[in-house]
Order: sequence, then structure tokens, then C-alpha cells
Amino acid sequence: MSDDMNISDMLADQLERLFAREVTSTLLAKSEQGCFPAALWQQVSEMGVVEALASDANGGSGLGWADIEAVVRTCGRHAAPIPLAETMLAAWALSQAGLDRPEGAVAVSGAVWTIDAAGAVSGADSLIAWLPDCDHLLLVARGADGDHVCLFERAALPLQAAQTIERTPAASLVLAAQTPVRAARAAGIGALGLLPHLAALRCVQMAGLLDRMLALCVDYGNTRVQFGKPIGKFQAIQHMIAELAGHAAAAQVAGLYACRQIDSGQPARAEFGAAVAKTRLGGAATRSSAIAHQVFGAIGVTDEHQLHYFTRRLWQWRAEAGSEHEWSAWLGRQAIDAGGAALWPALAVHAA
Repeated sequence: MSDDMNISDMLADQLERLFAREVTSTLLAKSEQGCFPAALWQQVSEMGVVEALASDANGGSGLGWADIEAVVRTCGRHAAPIPLAETMLAAWALSQAGLDRPEGAVAVSGAVWTIDAAGAVSGADSLIAWLPDCDHLLLVARGADGDHVCLFERAALPLQAAQTIERTPAASLVLAAQTPVRAARAAGIGALGLLPHLAALRCVQMAGLLDRMLALCVDYGNTRVQFGKPIGKFQAIQHMIAELAGHAAAAQVAGLYACRQIDSGQPARAEFGAAVAKTRLGGAATRSSAIAHQVFGAIGVTDEHQLHYFTRRLWQWRAEAGSEHEWSAWLGRQAIDAGGAALWPALAVHAA
């Protein structure tokens, strides 16, 4: 096992213990009421996990995306109400541009913005998760001389509150020639900007949630007694849980695949990996949520049980960074534009 894998495993294990202790139904409820868990964020920051993707030169650990997959999946498994994945992505993008991450949490826009010759940024994004609770916003802006990584102070931005299914803080944003506090050229980002990277993170987080939902269903099936025996003994429940297990396993593979495509360093492969993973995870989110709520029945939608925190988060992440419908349409356009003769060679290359 490599040193990098030892570091990533250690970080994932530390986060698992922390989240298992701190991320309770009470914390999730308070977060949805607008109380940012600053103490939890401080503990995570002190672990050094936020800079895991940043280069050594920029104060990070220099890990690859596949290395941090277990870390992000752990965050998703507990539906941790902090912008850890977003801030890790921001640290990576800033590192790509030779910039250090500022203190505090950073929100990320998946839209591609524009930047003029004077360095002013314009554009819009309809939903940026966690932005109201973050200190900074990071985005990619495209200009005549290429892509730029741009950092803004949240306090200086004209935010409009946005509603989400998961009830976490979010905002929409429209900029008209606003100058960032930091900006630098960044080569190799790709035509879709940071959208594929954000989509990959959402897929890995969704895989963690599906794994958690599976564990909850198995436990409930073994303990809930009906007609004199645990409901997990009934074949219908067994079939549903088996199907959920299949979706959870496929989700983990899809999320890891997307991370590995980013590690290739080729924007086209990163985009393809995100499209495949998001398309697969979107369908899995729909069916898996239905299964979980069927297993739990009415208790799963009550405040007394935590299942609804996970299924609502799953639905929200399904929609963020492009839905499965948007990404599958993107895949279709790529195949049509390339022509039928190029389809199999393209699939073989991306599968390597």
C-alpha cells in the first residue's frame, strides 16, 4: 500500500469517527434551521483534510482524486452539514492556478463565467450550495486569453437566497463586471469548467449516502417485527434490500471511476467520467429512495427518524452539478457529433 493510500485511509477513518460522534439528528435539524455547525467545521479543518487535493507547494497533501474518494464518501455517508467537498475542490482549483486557499470555507460555482480584459467577471449561477455560510466563492471565468480561477469574498457579492430540497443554505448569483480579490490563469480546466469536478464529488457523496441507507434498511429489517417475525424475513423486503445493495455497489464504482478520470489530467476524460457517473447515480437515487421509504414505511418521513435527512440530501445532490437527464443528453451529443464509427474506440479509451 502506498504512502498516499495510507494518508487517505487515515483521513477517512478520522472523519468516520468524528461524524459518527457529532453528526446527529439534532445537528442535522439545527443545520436546516440555519445554524451552521462551526465547531464541527473547526474540527474538520484541524485535521488537514481540506487541503488534501492541493499540491505540496500550496500547503496541501498532493493526493489524487481517487485517493480522496473514501474521504468524500464518508462525508456523504453521514450527510455532514458542512461544505467540506466544496472547499476541497476550491483548494485543488486554486492550487492548479498556483494560489493558496484562504482561511475558512469556500463555495464553488459549477457555471462557466466570463472575464474581460480588465479582469472583471460577469455571468450567473442559479444555485450555489453553502454560499451564504462560506467566507469565499470560487469560480472559473473564461476570457480571450484562456481560463481564470477567480476568488471572491462572499460579503461583497449580491446574493439571492435559493431554496433546496435538503434545506441547506444556497444562493443564486448574478455578476456584472465585478472584480475578484484573487485571480490567476489556470490551464487544462476544460470546456465545462469545474462542473465535472463538482459532479464527481456529488456522485461520491451520493454513493456514501446509498451505503448509509442500505445499512439502515438492513438494521430495520432485522429489528422491526411484524406478524411474529422480523420484516427482513419476508421475501419482498429481501428483494428490495438486495436491489438497494446493487445500486449502492454500482454507485461506489461510478464515483471512483469519475475521480480516476479527473486524475488522468485530460479534461475530456473528466467530463466523460462525470457524465457516466451522474447518469448512473441519478437513476439509482430515485429507485433507492423509493426502496428505503418502502422498507421503513411511515416512520421514514417523520421527524423522529433520520431517513428523510438522507433521502432529501440524495435528491438534492442528484439535481446539483447537472441532473442525469442533462448529463445523458451530453453523452448523446458527444456520440452523435463523433459519428458511429468512433463510438466503440471512445468507450474503450475511457474505460482504460
